[in-house]
Amino acid sequence: MRIPGPFTDISGLPCACSVSPRRHGSGHFGTGLIESICQVPPWIEGRDAVSCLLRIENASLDAVRQDAANSNHGLIVHADDFGETVEITRGICAAIEDGAVTSTSIMANMPGTADALTRVAPLAERASFGVHLNLCEGTPLTPGRTLVNAAGEFHRKRELLIRSITGRLSVGELEAEISAQIAVIHDSGIRISHIDGHKHLHQLPIVSTAVARVLPRFGITRIRITRVRRFRGNMRAATLVREAFAWRASAAFRRAHLCSPHRVLDIQAVMKEGNPQQAAALLRDTGVVEIFCHPGTALADAEKPGSCQRHEELEYLLSPRFKEILKRSGARPITYWGI
Repeated sequence: MRIPGPFTDISGLPCACSVSPRRHGSGHFGTGLIESICQVPPWIEGRDAVSCLLRIENASLDAVRQDAANSNHGLIVHADDFGETVEITRGICAAIEDGAVTSTSIMANMPGTADALTRVAPLAERASFGVHLNLCEGTPLTPGRTLVNAAGEFHRKRELLIRSITGRLSVGELEAEISAQIAVIHDSGIRISHIDGHKHLHQLPIVSTAVARVLPRFGITRIRITRVRRFRGNMRAATLVREAFAWRASAAFRRAHLCSPHRVLDIQAVMKEGNPQQAAALLRDTGVVEIFCHPGTALADAEKPGSCQRHEELEYLLSPRFKEILKRSGARPITYWGI
């Protein structure tokens, strides 16, 4: 595999990177897990995690309400896990062919990878194709003592998280594995639009540092940051922790001149909203919004049960209801190349 050297220049056209708020001081998220894993971005004050994150939301929400209805902003509908299995890939292909999904990302070290790589060319004009970094499932492509358990398999998500916040991951080993996964897609002749991560783990401490170092070597200038920004109802602790990681990682990604959507949204949040007008409002913003989803065939669910119902998501994406919500939102469908 050909891996660009560390001094390769960033290539491609300039892109409109996310603008960071003005710095105002420093502070930490509240006690417990959030405080232990992440320092709050320096423009946020206060120690309570929820109030800190809501402060970000409240500072911009009034402007969003005023402008979003007529913004014609960009909307990416992105399917994760292309190549995880053949049946997952088949479901994603169906959503791209229908026009419901505008972007996807390929897993480089999974059983369905070889099949997935053959399916890209016919769809390349309809969707962008990124790399879905996988550091928590299966086996790595490179030797990496700190990345694997005694069986030689990747640490599971929880163990990887603990290792990342306690400094027990090697940046060098992470760089080698990330480079190898990207090289699989790069050397297949696929134009890589962006990077995101399986279970969003590319945003973890140490991991995000390695990602920020590697991407410029491949000329990749776009990355997902899972900033929700809008908080409604009862927020799970996991969501708050993920948001904290996202803000922390964004600093490293900014320094590497990486662009990202303004806000992300799980398709499940749209599916659970019974009122079509309210569902459409979830998609409105003054910046690019990314909906991430996990479609697949019915057989994909049977072969590999998981936390999401892939066939249910696929049916929703293909439904007239979803198309009506997109129309009501006033959003302009774009790929990751549109950021």
